[in-house]
Formats: sequence, structure tokens, C-alpha cells
Amino acid sequence: MFLSRRWLAFLALFLLSLFNGVALAGSADSIAAVVGNKIILESEVQQLMTYLRLMSGDTITDDSLLRTSVLRRLLDEALLSEQAEQESIDVTREEIAAGVTENLNSLKERFATEAEFRQTLAAEGLTEKQLRDRISKEVRRNLLARKLLEKEGLTQIYISPAEAEQFYNTHKDSIARVPGRVELSHILIALKPSDSAEASAAQRAQDVLNLIARGGDFATLARSFSEDKKTVARGGDWGWQDTNAIPWEFKLVLNQLQYGQVSPPFRIRSGYCIVQLTERSKNRLRFRSILIAVPITRADTLRALSTARKIKNMLKQGVPFESLARRYSDDPETAKEGGYLGTFYLDGLMPPFDQVITQLDSGAVSEPVLSEHGFHIIKLLNKEPTRTLSFLEIQDAIRNYLYEQRFAERLRQYLDRVERNIYVEVKGTRRQVNAP
Repeated sequence: MFLSRRWLAFLALFLLSLFNGVALAGSADSIAAVVGNKIILESEVQQLMTYLRLMSGDTITDDSLLRTSVLRRLLDEALLSEQAEQESIDVTREEIAAGVTENLNSLKERFATEAEFRQTLAAEGLTEKQLRDRISKEVRRNLLARKLLEKEGLTQIYISPAEAEQFYNTHKDSIARVPGRVELSHILIALKPSDSAEASAAQRAQDVLNLIARGGDFATLARSFSEDKKTVARGGDWGWQDTNAIPWEFKLVLNQLQYGQVSPPFRIRSGYCIVQLTERSKNRLRFRSILIAVPITRADTLRALSTARKIKNMLKQGVPFESLARRYSDDPETAKEGGYLGTFYLDGLMPPFDQVITQLDSGAVSEPVLSEHGFHIIKLLNKEPTRTLSFLEIQDAIRNYLYEQRFAERLRQYLDRVERNIYVEVKGTRRQVNAP
């Protein structure tokens, strides 16, 4: 239910795609293709594959299919650049500077502040000058291509209003639908065991640790005492686990252990855990665990419900939602923000939020509702229902789309003609080599 910071992941991969070539400087790199006097390196292919996966969110397309598509794109760009040089088409410094500024500003807009942008650059070991240099090369190449195509008349494309409206009527269910969104806050009253149950489980975990300290075999004790149904029959053995797949609570403890060492009991959501590191490789760990569960009883649930109802009554008496969230909410991420959760698409809401929101108007507060985490009191700050944009609202976007589609068709035909007159060799294939 919590908002992610996707911009950070985006920039990290974006910079990787742009600057991986810098990191490869001085190291061996194979040639993927040759176009005229230009060489396309395998590193360029890999960088563009990374970038396109990032931009499209595509994690399904096979690497070999994506590589074929990416290489075709790089070949096309090189053909355009080569043809532009042959026809003495160039661009001015002022044109490049304007393009660099536009692209750089667009990238910076992905960040909340200039400081965050610079901080991310520094984390990647890059300077803004390096970023500008790379963008400058891309801008120059794109400007050359545009001027070349303008000279050939390929940019003279007209999309009529009737054509755009027909496209809208055919595809409006997919292109004009704006998903509904809601802005939410909540107060969470977590389901917690009683103090006596907590203390009893902690003592049992300590007793098991004492048995291990006196020479008890970890695997044998796990079979006898662990309440983890998934691992108890294997003596607590988790098998080999990739470090990225290990729950963070376990990883934090395991990173402090040497081979064969046993941890003190530590709290996880389901109870108290003891772990033993058994094997370690570069990116994988193998370990055993013993879980002493701290179950949630009906009495615990009723106690949390009683607290949630008291808070609801205080809200009815006019106590501000934000102050109650800061005082009572068991969600540490949102309590300090007065319970603010963020904005979400209606289609992406999880239970019980999806069911509750349908019954609330903007500004309303729900009765306590139960999830696996506890009881939530939900405040609907704002609701924007799902709607369909009219043709007038998106006609410019449709005409731009149709223009780009028509432009791509003409560009493909033009490049096919150009390729017959420029030397092209793709390494590692039986592709025919063209020569003037």
C-alpha cells in the first residue's frame, strides 16, 4: 500500500545505459556491426537493451529478440548519420545547446529537488559535465537525422481531423480511459500479542539458545522446538538462498555471523527466531533457523478493535485525524506524516481499502476495518473517478501519434534505400554485406 520511489530506480538504470561506455573505456569490447566508417560496439547494444527494458517495463521479451531489435535501431541511426555526412548536412552549436538544455531539464524534472538530482549523479560516480557530453552527442545525431529527412521531404505529413476522430472512435476504450485515483490517509492499530505471551515466547527462545550453547545440535533442536512448518522437518535448513531473496530481518542478522555461528533470538513478525549460518558463497547464503511463534489470539484481536473504536469516537468528537495518527498509529512510515499514505489508482487498491473506498465520499472516515496487519481507520482525502477523455481533449495527442506512425513508415522505406548504397556488416551472422 505504500508509495514507491520509482524515479530513483529509473535514474540509476538510465545513467547506466548512458554511461556504461565510460566505465568500459580501456577495457576489451567486441564489434557488433560496421556501418560505413562507423563501428557499433557490443557495449552500445547492451546499454540500449537496458534502457529500452527500463522505459517499457518489459521483463518478458527474450534477450535474443530484444537484441535483434536494438541492433536494428543502432544500424538505422548509424545509416542516418553516415548519409548526413555524405550530403554535408550539419548542425550549429546553438542548435545542439538548445537541445541539450531541453533534454537535461526534462531529466531533472524527474527529481523533487536539484540536490536529489546531483546526489544521484554522485552516487553513480558521474558529473553533470559527463551527462551533458553524452546528451550532446545524442542531440547532434538526432538533429542531423531530422535535417536529412526534411531534405528528402519525409516530414511533410498531414493528419486530417477526420482521420484523427476515426482513430479515437475505434480505440477510445483503450486510449481515452483515465483510471480513477484516490488520496488516502490511515491509522493502523496493529494486532499485538499480550505482554505475557510476548515474555513467554522470548523466554522459550532463550532456553533453546542455552541448549545450543551447552553443545546441543542446532538441527536436532530445530526439529524438536521450531514452529516453522516450512523448515522444521529439515532441521530448520533453508537451503541455498540468493542474498537478494532473503527476508531483510534475516539478512541483517546473517551478515554479522561467521561460518557456524549462532545468533541470539531476534524478533520477526511471527515470533522469535534463532539462526545459524552454515555456508556462504559470493551471492548466496545457506542457514538454519528455529522459530518460537508468538500467536495472535482472539483476545488480542478484540483488544486492538477496542482501541480502534476509541480512536473513531475521538474523531467523531472533532479531534484532528492527523494528531491521532501521530499518537496512535502503528505504521511508522505514515504516523509521522499524520497518517498520509499517498495517491493510488482505484484499480490497484488491495483489500480492505478497495471495498471501503467505494462507500466513502471525499473527506469521510471509515469505521475500523481488518487486514492482516490489524485494524485500519481510513480517511478518503480525495477521489477522482474513472472517466473517458473526449476527442477534443486528446485530439492533439492522437494526431501526434498518427504523425509519428506515418513518419516511421516513411523512414523505414528511406533507410532501406540508403542501406543499399552504404557498407553494412553485422558480426556473427550470415547477413549480406552491402557495398557502394
